[in-house]
Amino acid sequence: MRKRKTLVTAAAALVLTVAFAGFGPGSGFANPAGPITLNFVSYVDLAHPTGYKFLKREFIDKINEQAKGELFIKVRGGPEVIPSFDLGVAVQKRTIDLATIPTAFFESLVPGADSTKMSDYTAWEERENGIFEYIQAMYEKGRLFYLGRAQATDPNYFVMYLNKRVEKPKDFAGLKLGGSTAFHGFYKELGASVATIPLPEYYSAMERRIVDGISTSIYLGVTFGIVEVTKYVISHGFYRCTAALVVNPDSWNGLPKHLQKLLMDSMIEFEKKYTLFDRGLRAETMKKAEAAGVEIITFSPDVTKWFYEAAEKGSWKYAQERFPGDVIPKLRERITK
Repeated sequence: MRKRKTLVTAAAALVLTVAFAGFGPGSGFANPAGPITLNFVSYVDLAHPTGYKFLKREFIDKINEQAKGELFIKVRGGPEVIPSFDLGVAVQKRTIDLATIPTAFFESLVPGADSTKMSDYTAWEERENGIFEYIQAMYEKGRLFYLGRAQATDPNYFVMYLNKRVEKPKDFAGLKLGGSTAFHGFYKELGASVATIPLPEYYSAMERRIVDGISTSIYLGVTFGIVEVTKYVISHGFYRCTAALVVNPDSWNGLPKHLQKLLMDSMIEFEKKYTLFDRGLRAETMKKAEAAGVEIITFSPDVTKWFYEAAEKGSWKYAQERFPGDVIPKLRERITK
C-alpha cells in the first residue's frame, strides 16, 4: 500500500496552533513549586526514525531522566500541531519553547543560516574552533537561541530522487526539480528549473509528475514512500543536514545555570552520537530504496566532480543573491577550509 503523508487543513492547523498556545509558553516557569516544563515541537512526524525518534531517545528522554524532576521537555507533536515553516516564528514568539527546524525554513529570521549546510567541519569541530559561537551570534540577532545541530551529519546527507534518467550534465537541462529553498541555487547551477514544494507534498508532487525530481534525505524518501513513485535516486549525497535545535531566548535565560549546562552538555554528546548513527543507517536505508525498485545512479568521475561543484557554487551564489552584503562572505570564510 502506498504511504501518504496525512495533511492538516489550514483551518485545522490554525485552530491547533491557537489551542496549543493555551498550554502557555514555558508553562513551568509560572509554577516554581513544580518542574520547569519546556514545550517541544518536531518539524517531522513523530514516527520518523532519524528526524525525531533518535532525538527523543538520545536527547529528550535522557534530559528528562537526568534533570531528576527539575526540568521536563514535553513533546507536543509534529507539523500537525504547528506547520514546519511556522516553527521559527513560534519559537521566537514563545508559543513553544524549543523545536527542531531545518534552517531553510526560518532564514527570514536568521539570514544566511541555511548556508551552514556547506560547513567543512563536523559539529564538534565547530564547537572547538569558534564556529558554533559565531552561528549562535547569528541566531541571537533573530531572537533565537541556537543549541546545536539536531541532525549532525556528514556532508552527504541529501540525495536527489528523479523520474527521468540523468547521466551527464546536459541531461539536467530543462528538468523541473522541487524541494525547499535549500536546493534552489544548486538546481539553477545544474540548468534545471525550480519549484518550492512543502515537505508533506513531496510524495504527491512526484506521483503526479508535478516535478521531475525532489531532493531530500534518503530516510524521508523511504519513510514517506517517495521511493514508491520514483524511478531513480542519485547515489552521490550532498550537503550536511541543517536541522537545528532552536530555543526561545527567554525560555533559555529563565533556566538555572546548572540546567542550561545539562542541556548544552547533552547536546554536545548527542551531536557525536547522531553522526555515528547516521553513518551506519545511511547505507542500510539506501539498500531499502533499491529493494523498493528504485534504480541507483552513479556518475562517472568527471560528472561527479561537476555535480559537486554545482552544489557548492550554486548554493553560495544563491545565498549571496538573497542576502547581499557581508553576511554570506563572513560565514563562508569561517565554515570552509
